[in-house]
Amino acid sequence: MKPKYLLFSSAILLMLLLTGCSSSGVSQNGTIVGTVVDNTSGLAFWSGQATIAGKTVQISSGQFEITNIPAGTHMLTVTKAHYQDKSIQVHVSNGRIMVEVKMEPSYSAAHLDLFARLVQAESGGESYEGQVAVAASVLNRVRHHNYPNTLYGVIMQRDNRGYAQYSPIDNGAINTPAGQNAKDAVRDALAGWDPSQGATGFFAPNKVPNKNNWVWQQVPIVQIGNHLFFRAQID
Repeated sequence: MKPKYLLFSSAILLMLLLTGCSSSGVSQNGTIVGTVVDNTSGLAFWSGQATIAGKTVQISSGQFEITNIPAGTHMLTVTKAHYQDKSIQVHVSNGRIMVEVKMEPSYSAAHLDLFARLVQAESGGESYEGQVAVAASVLNRVRHHNYPNTLYGVIMQRDNRGYAQYSPIDNGAINTPAGQNAKDAVRDALAGWDPSQGATGFFAPNKVPNKNNWVWQQVPIVQIGNHLFFRAQID
């Protein structure tokens, strides 16, 4: 073979090799499809984030999908408000990888029991949605800068006159054991269901007839059963 033809053939071979390597690299990228649930209740998360290989997606309806992940072993990290972060190693190759992530709340069993007793005392006679809304409004305070940043701190908070933010703390109703509905409502609120639509407080209008009372001066959001949920003016 003449030298110029040999050089031409070598160039073609090199191009084919490079193209093959490139195609191989693309084909080795994979996709992760994940489900995220509460480890105790099994409830799917309504919100949260999943991150791997520099890619972050939102969790919705307990699921997430992350595409075009380079082949190899990566650390998948799942985060959700009110839960401990969870990191697991995932080996990615060509195709789809299915993972299930079970998360633990950031709060102790004792504090979750206190939480359920508060929900029971405040809304035991309300619909299930109303109980979840009360629980969600408490959690909204935990994440808000105007309130204590712990669940226990929010539940036990007192105003400058010494009165508890939640009357069951003062009247002793907080000591009544929680029913199953209240316990379930706490778990649903933790998983991200918020019928209160971001409220940080609530009250029963029929128990506060004086429209000059401070609660009537707050920003109303939604009424569920006997409770009007609001966002405080200071928020």
